[in-house]
Amino acid sequence: MSVIVISTGGTIASTKGSGGGASPELTGDDLVTNVPGLSDDIELTTYDFSNIPSPHFSVNQMHKLSELIADYDRDDTVDGIVITQGTDTLEEVAYFVDLCYDGDTPVVFTGAMRNPSLASPDGPANLLIAIRTATSDGARGRGVLVAFNDQVHAAKLVTKTHSMRLDTFRSPELGPLAVHDEETIRWRASVDSTPTIDIAPETLTNEVAALTVTVDMPPSQIPEPDDFESVVLATTGAGHIPTGIISPLEELAREDVPLVATTRCLEGRLATSTYNYRGSEQTLVGLGCYFSDRNLQKTRIATIVALAGRSLETMFDRP
Repeated sequence: MSVIVISTGGTIASTKGSGGGASPELTGDDLVTNVPGLSDDIELTTYDFSNIPSPHFSVNQMHKLSELIADYDRDDTVDGIVITQGTDTLEEVAYFVDLCYDGDTPVVFTGAMRNPSLASPDGPANLLIAIRTATSDGARGRGVLVAFNDQVHAAKLVTKTHSMRLDTFRSPELGPLAVHDEETIRWRASVDSTPTIDIAPETLTNEVAALTVTVDMPPSQIPEPDDFESVVLATTGAGHIPTGIISPLEELAREDVPLVATTRCLEGRLATSTYNYRGSEQTLVGLGCYFSDRNLQKTRIATIVALAGRSLETMFDRP
């Protein structure tokens, strides 16, 4: 079987420089050279897409990456696609690709929490798991995947939960889709398919604000209508906001700035009819908010893609 490994940088590709800190320098060839336990039946090729820390990713680079992946999907000689990336924004880039990719070839993201200069670096093991996942019989039809720490997650569900631990990637509410036991990927679950959105590079914008709602939040934190193309809110609880920010949100709604709401809670979704006080989820409904069931960072990515594809109504519910 043939797997293409697309390297983009991040901790997995980092080495310690003269200044003492690590930065991305390793190529895709460097990464696959250090992977133990690969089957002789797997043929690996590499493509160096970039060599950057993951916070440096732009939405245009994400789109270029999704187009590159689509090109490899059209190549009948490629059986699996693996992307190595920094973990800070891995869930966002993987989800962006998930929203734009409609191919059949399995796509698996992975990375590392410990760079190769540290004791027990996890990059080689994670890359091995990702390659085994991409060539697994059960990988097709499950959307873009994230393989990390002997678990396989759906890109739409997984999130980074710890700043430094090796088990940082988790799917809080539903758990992993598969586990890696010895040399086998054992599939245990699947998720509903993500709607694929067709977009053109010139329609992409990063002008989408992402705000976490907090107690007694000052109204000055809400942008002016001309500042952004859309505003995403991670509300408290099941969709609740302090009354002080309702007026500036009403101004945004009057100016037809799309408002997208989610919860700041690690699990759960927004309510639509449980409460009816001022600032409850009924206020969000009255504002015409779109409701998302993803975390704040993924909701922003979905909004960016939906705006570019003019498909907010397809992407989100609007109670």
